[in-house]
Amino acid sequence: MATTPSSDGGKPKIPVPAHFSCPVSMELMVDPVMVVTGHTYDRSCIQRWLESGNKTCPVTGIKLRSLELTPNFALRMAIQDWANANGIALNTSQLTSVMEKAVVNTAEGEDGVAASSRVPHSVIEGHDEIVWAVEATDGHLFSASADKTIRVWDTESRRCLHVLDEHTRPVLSLAISEAHEKLFSGSYDCSIRVWDLNTYRRVKSLHGHTDAVRALAVSGDVLFSGSYDSTVRAFDIHTLKPLKVLEGHTEPVRTLSVLDGKLFSGSYDKTVRVWDAVSLESLATLEGHGDAVRALAASPVDECNYVFSGSDDSTVRVWDAATLNCVAIFDGHQDNVRVLTADSKYLYSGSWDKTIRVWDMRTLQCVQVLEGHVEAVLALTVMKNHLISGSYDTTVRFWNTESFACVGKFEGHEDAVRVLTSTGEDAETVYSGSYDGSIGFWSEPIAVAPPPSTSAGGSGLSDMSDAMAGLSVGSAS
Repeated sequence: MATTPSSDGGKPKIPVPAHFSCPVSMELMVDPVMVVTGHTYDRSCIQRWLESGNKTCPVTGIKLRSLELTPNFALRMAIQDWANANGIALNTSQLTSVMEKAVVNTAEGEDGVAASSRVPHSVIEGHDEIVWAVEATDGHLFSASADKTIRVWDTESRRCLHVLDEHTRPVLSLAISEAHEKLFSGSYDCSIRVWDLNTYRRVKSLHGHTDAVRALAVSGDVLFSGSYDSTVRAFDIHTLKPLKVLEGHTEPVRTLSVLDGKLFSGSYDKTVRVWDAVSLESLATLEGHGDAVRALAASPVDECNYVFSGSDDSTVRVWDAATLNCVAIFDGHQDNVRVLTADSKYLYSGSWDKTIRVWDMRTLQCVQVLEGHVEAVLALTVMKNHLISGSYDTTVRFWNTESFACVGKFEGHEDAVRVLTSTGEDAETVYSGSYDGSIGFWSEPIAVAPPPSTSAGGSGLSDMSDAMAGLSVGSAS
């Protein structure tokens, strides 16, 4: 473990926390910066490394797609707090210009989004091809890719901990059962791999499907898998033995959702089929869509449970989960509905028409159309009082769910944002996966104070430190 130099020869040296030490010099970082792999180094060390002609991440050896260095302000403030608490003086003069650049004007930009929302966040290289699915637990993120691998990320350090590489074709779907300590992955190789969440070793491979496994869902002790072979299969999570093949769809099964003891499966055959999640018996076939069903969402509202289906016919249908009757049809989108998500008040639908529509689940009326993306909306999730959207336009946007204003526009991916996830509405960070193979870490937009006045003299560094104090260690940098 690195130690700080003794200031007076009589004091013992103070051990430096491992995450405060530069991986290259093993010394306390004064100006921590991140490379595109998500690893943090002291600026002076990584600059010497790059200036020597190296184009790779020193820790991983991965070739750097970009040589940009992103200041890790959250870690910088944590180091400063630790140094102050231990009476250690840091040479911070070199940081003044860096921090000044980070304090941005709060005036609105050209697209109406506050410039303060553009505080740097992390986009990390990892996969070689499209990221098809992301799932998260407290502390870990899982990403599945067309490069046939699943990567396990530490969400605090943002380092790749494991690469699960036993699939032989692209990995399309993920599901987690924390209660059973298992991760499930579905692939174009027609199999489902079961992984131990503690060791990340493969427990078993589940076979039976004859085409790609596109969707996974967990209900109690049962794993459900939806496939391009037009079937849904059920497996016992404890024994990992097959329970039943749910047949009835005539075209690929695209999406699954569970609500009120029922499994709902959406298919390219334009229908939603309903199955008892315990007895595994077929309950109903929900018809009415004029094209493929690509998205399902479920949310209980007061005394009534609703299931929502989004289709290539540009509509969203609302189904009563108890009676299985269609109680409303949401019209308004001008193109395919690609994604749905819901909170306790609203359903949000994202479309190829570049918009997001907000539907009140009590009145079943559209209350807002969110515009700003310049390409199709492919991904949606909810965190705290924000709706987060990902688009073909490569951006991630944050929308306040009370005012419906766009309060953050984040850039960093070089291709479409395909998927989003978080650990729930109370989470602090949203994770994105892109067509370019990268992973994004995005936190709630933070209002940043304007640059301090220099008329009173002094460097203004302490004022800038106060301005950055809202950045927590867990926030993206």
